[in-house]
Amino acid sequence: MKFPYQLFALLALIPIAFSLGVLSPVASVVQQGLEIQVGNVGPGQTFAVVVDPKQSTGGKYGIGGAYDRMSASTLPEGWSSTPSKLYSNQLQTDITVPKDAADGEYNVQLSLWDEAGSEGLGENITFFVKVAVTRDVMDMKVEPPSIDVGAGQPARYTITILNKGIANDIFTVGSSGVRNWEFQRSVYIPSGTSKSLTYEVVGNDEADYQVSLWARSASSDRIYAETPVNLRVYTDLFSDYRAVNRGVLLFPLTEAPVYFLMGLLSNLLP
Repeated sequence: MKFPYQLFALLALIPIAFSLGVLSPVASVVQQGLEIQVGNVGPGQTFAVVVDPKQSTGGKYGIGGAYDRMSASTLPEGWSSTPSKLYSNQLQTDITVPKDAADGEYNVQLSLWDEAGSEGLGENITFFVKVAVTRDVMDMKVEPPSIDVGAGQPARYTITILNKGIANDIFTVGSSGVRNWEFQRSVYIPSGTSKSLTYEVVGNDEADYQVSLWARSASSDRIYAETPVNLRVYTDLFSDYRAVNRGVLLFPLTEAPVYFLMGLLSNLLP
């Protein structure tokens, strides 16, 4: 059965409510001019807004269609964005916050565009996302709080980092408080997840160390946390053997073979 052209024209005049699904960073339904709150982001971070472009109703004949691109039409001063790819099954716009952005709430206006224009879904659809900028987008936990090890032996701490914000990020961990120890590790942590990693500290001198373990976002130095831990380094026979392999030792030449053997055996010790 064929529908007369007049019926299609009549359907086009009937107002049909627009609504599309926001898939990320929060699940929501957007409508023309609607404002949705998406969560917290840190200075310097980049977060993504992802929308399902398919529209089941509306358009010239009331049968829906799909928007072809989404971009940021209005941004706060100093912010930047990358529009979605054309004709994607999911339209993703990336928005980057300046590294020096002050804490507070900001609005970003996004626009959905249909290449067919009036022959398709019609004029652009705009909506707003409200985002809170804060440095409090990361939690850090360290276990155990204190370790005793022999000289030259690794003290292994477990560092757990929770990414509380809406942006995926890379975090670098390191330490201070032990002379000549500058080991760092990096880990990628998606939004809303946590990861644990083992971090080693090695002290070669017998002493009680006040160590600070820290974690920092790759996006901004302002996203930073540190936790103090204790490290006690003691010496024993095995650690003295291992010390033979480090630096220059002063001893009579007649004892050189003995020290050489001690250093060789120390390499076989666990």
